[in-house]
Amino acid sequence: MFSLDIRTLYLCCTLINILNIVLISSLHIQVKKRFPGTFLILINFCLGAMGNVLVFFRGYIPDWASIPLANVLLISSLIGLLMGLEQFLDKKGSHIHNYILTSIFLIIHSYYTFIEPDLNARNINIAFAYVIISFQIIYLMFRRTPIAMRKITRSIGYLFCAVFIIQVLHIIYNVQKEDVVSDYFKSSTIESLFLSSWIIITVLMPYTITLMYNKRLIININKQEEKFSKAFHAAPFVITLSKFSDGKIFEVNKSVEAISDYKIEDIIGMNSAELNLWGQKSDRQKFLTSLSSNGFVKENEYIFRKKSGELFPGSMTAQVININNEDCIISVINDISNRKKAELNLRNSEATLRELNSTKDKFFSIIAHDLRTPFNGIMGFSQILRDQIKENNYEDIDEYAEIIYTSSEHAMALLSNLMEWSRSQSGQMKFNPEYIDLIALIQNTLGLLKTSSEQKQIHINLDAAANIIVYADKEMIETVLRNIISNAIKFTPKKGVINIQTKEMESEHLISVIDSGVGISKDDLEKLFHLDKSHTTAGTNDESGTGLGLILCKDFIDYHKGKIWAESEVGVGTNMRFCLPKINPLIN
Repeated sequence: MFSLDIRTLYLCCTLINILNIVLISSLHIQVKKRFPGTFLILINFCLGAMGNVLVFFRGYIPDWASIPLANVLLISSLIGLLMGLEQFLDKKGSHIHNYILTSIFLIIHSYYTFIEPDLNARNINIAFAYVIISFQIIYLMFRRTPIAMRKITRSIGYLFCAVFIIQVLHIIYNVQKEDVVSDYFKSSTIESLFLSSWIIITVLMPYTITLMYNKRLIININKQEEKFSKAFHAAPFVITLSKFSDGKIFEVNKSVEAISDYKIEDIIGMNSAELNLWGQKSDRQKFLTSLSSNGFVKENEYIFRKKSGELFPGSMTAQVININNEDCIISVINDISNRKKAELNLRNSEATLRELNSTKDKFFSIIAHDLRTPFNGIMGFSQILRDQIKENNYEDIDEYAEIIYTSSEHAMALLSNLMEWSRSQSGQMKFNPEYIDLIALIQNTLGLLKTSSEQKQIHINLDAAANIIVYADKEMIETVLRNIISNAIKFTPKKGVINIQTKEMESEHLISVIDSGVGISKDDLEKLFHLDKSHTTAGTNDESGTGLGLILCKDFIDYHKGKIWAESEVGVGTNMRFCLPKINPLIN
């Protein structure tokens, strides 16, 4: 039987691999930023070429290079291809088993090369390795790949099905073969045919890989076109594309119909002058002059005309871009009629707003700020309660109901306070001091703010005597404590610590609320307690505030002839302090 020269076949395989390297290198340069894994596929062909070269020179170079090393390179090239395809499909997996497979393969191959030379055993060894790796590639292409992607990976899957079948046949052939040949290049014609089939696979491989890349590229391009087309037509402002040379519009989005009353077909092929879109012809000239000199126009305001002749103000942004080697203009026109009306209304009501922006309005807003605290607890635990009841999970619902009830009570109390503060701002509220237990008041306030502190997992320590009796207006001091402690919670990060301390001085009681929060800069410290320098900052969980709480606190502390101040260091925390006289402040 006529036998094909195996060395010549390996030379052909090497040359084909070199051509494949050139093709895949070109593909890698074009798509490396778009698709991952191409470099590993390129490495696959490089390793394959190196392995084939070493086999080709068998008999002229040491056996360790032309047999074990060469075949390890061939097996490694397939593993590199598998890893590259996984990256391309975003299905990365562990390859420890393949590293172990390669090691075992090298040991077996070395054994049947140097210790007990056996060409058949080596052929079975490498065919078995091909079967295992081919099966992994087939499984990746047909099963691990997302269903939507299987259409583009199917060709590679079929190709390696052929590899799998050929190598299984190769194993069967070598197992049942009786004649023993020690020189691989003197193998039978059937062995040559197996090698020829691999050459055909090598020729088809870059084609199927390139085909897969092209199909995915087309899919991605179609998705991009669909995405940008939807965004283009869904934009709530007019977008046009026109030629720079004559201004002819060749693309416009659907918003033009709602804003200008023109149909899309009325506009295509026309320029803005022919459509009489400009309220003033001089505006068009100014626009073109600015666009020609700068290459762009940004948010310039012009008057435009609808199809009906009605004028409307618009903000226009435009830029010169190049499409198919031709200068074009992309223009965006936003109807700012509502904004202009709002600006006009704002100017007309400026005097009224200035009057409304008074101290009592700011005081009311801080009370409203305090009201959010219990309502947040009510809403949060109500949602938990609702979800658990839906799931027939009644664990802890009595506790949640109790929290909701307590928070509701606090909210009602605060609403009552709001009515009294409104009377105070109208001059109807009186200063009503009485002997009160300050520690009990602090504990009640902590109960009110328990939900807020627990949500941020903040630990609050109270270091105080058993009781401290002061002569003060209970409602005012409650408001002071609520504001100061809630601010400490707001500006303390999760799992932070707040220390509340009381100290008995010679003639007054000192109360300190020390947080481990973000701190206040020296400049901002000077703005505290000043109405004309009202300062507000978002909390660590973006909690909002009016910035008037401390101003209200100072006002109420002043009622008691006390003092309030802050000490702070950015990044360390804030120590908010106030003191109340021991004696009746009204007796002097």
